[in-house]
Amino acid sequence: PHSPHSNSGRRRLEETALMAADPSLRSSSGSPIPQLAFGLYKVPADEEGERIIRNAVKAGYRHFDTASYYGNEGTLGRALRRTGLPREDFFLVSKIWNEDQKDRASVRQSVLGSVEELDFGGYFDLFLIHWPVPGRFVETYKELELIREEGKLRHLGISNFSPAEYEELLAGGATVKPAVNQFEVSPFMYRPGDVEYFQLRDVLVSASKSLHRAGGCLADPLLGRLSREHSATPAQVMLRWGVQKGLVVVSKTSHEGRMRENRALFGFSLSDEDMRSLDSLTTDEDIDKRTKLEIERKRQM
Repeated sequence: PHSPHSNSGRRRLEETALMAADPSLRSSSGSPIPQLAFGLYKVPADEEGERIIRNAVKAGYRHFDTASYYGNEGTLGRALRRTGLPREDFFLVSKIWNEDQKDRASVRQSVLGSVEELDFGGYFDLFLIHWPVPGRFVETYKELELIREEGKLRHLGISNFSPAEYEELLAGGATVKPAVNQFEVSPFMYRPGDVEYFQLRDVLVSASKSLHRAGGCLADPLLGRLSREHSATPAQVMLRWGVQKGLVVVSKTSHEGRMRENRALFGFSLSDEDMRSLDSLTTDEDIDKRTKLEIERKRQM
């Protein structure tokens, strides 16, 4: 046993405190999913990327969100193996990219390639279809179901699916309920109809782009006022909004101090009025523009 006053003892106490401050949401299967996720989009596949990931672990992150498209699944595996922490401490997510949905054999090759690239425990906790490729995504999901039966994937999910596409998936004969639908959600891109649709059906919503850094939104006057009132940063206010909406919140930064900041969300809460004010930052025009963009993107797949 370590003395609490020794360095290793102190580190262990800090670790315990960090994990205790890591709330989880219950998936439809009853398994817990850590609510605060670290996103790996644009994290480089090199030593610098490994350093960023190890710093995120030090900051308390255990839920990591990658994708075959990001090209850094191997970097994630190497970084986590070097922490010395057991595989079961982590919740690891990846996604299959569009070009790999050509047929069932391509799906299998891509997913097993992702598991091999990760090279950490032989499985992913959650695997998503990155985009619903029209005419293909039902078969893609059915192949994911088979790979899950083989123990390589613990949970399945979807990403960027509309309610209509989710219904098409179920009508097509999917037998394993998606645990998660990940799509863009923030106070600047809040589509309450979509969020509520999935939450009412016991599908967790994972918020990608939860900080919506585009266009200097962190300088928004409302965010500034709420930050001052709650002695928090604008980013913390945005992430706290996501936490209170019951979302899995994916955020990413390469700065160690901000990693800790982005997890320090439980010393304050937003009032109902604060939440309504933040909801109203998204205009109907914003939603219309994003919906059209997604429809066009899917049409070109």
